Amino acid sequence: MTRPEGQFERAKDASTVYVFAYGSNMLTTRIQQRVAGARPLTTGYVRERRLTFHKRGADGSAKADATFTGQSSDRVWGVVFAMHRSEKQTLDKYEGAYNSELAVVCVEGGELEVSIYVAEEAAIDRSLRPYAWYHRFVIAGAEEHRLPEDYVQRIQRQPSVTDPDRERRQQALQLLGD
Repeated sequence: MTRPEGQFERAKDASTVYVFAYGSNMLTTRIQQRVAGARPLTTGYVRERRLTFHKRGADGSAKADATFTGQSSDRVWGVVFAMHRSEKQTLDKYEGAYNSELAVVCVEGGELEVSIYVAEEAAIDRSLRPYAWYHRFVIAGAEEHRLPEDYVQRIQRQPSVTDPDRERRQQALQLLGD
């Protein structure tokens, strides 16, 4: 379906929202652990953003961010999930120091209006690295939803560090099936 320039599709039902996941929430089991009704709709990208790992998480490690660059060639790929509006409120609580903003995601056949989580400026710390288990969540989600291979390879090249909290690390690895 082709839409005129500037036109995009919104969720058809007022109780449904679309959320664009580009970090650990791309992994379906991860987001459904948080909001059971989340269901993947499609993949796509937001323009003029670059995937970075510099948002300070509650655990002290870096989390993914869709950093605005203003460069037309920059793209952050991810997964559009549909969920009930009340579940979005639950997900907001998990997302901590992120702002939920409206964005347009380019998908096959058009564009969708989505919510996207973007790091609050005060939560950015470029000296941090993601924990290896978190990094694996992002890679697993990208592979699960068959994002472009060159994009997955860029994520794989992101440096990560070992989580010093063994219990948290083991819990995370269980979700990955390790």
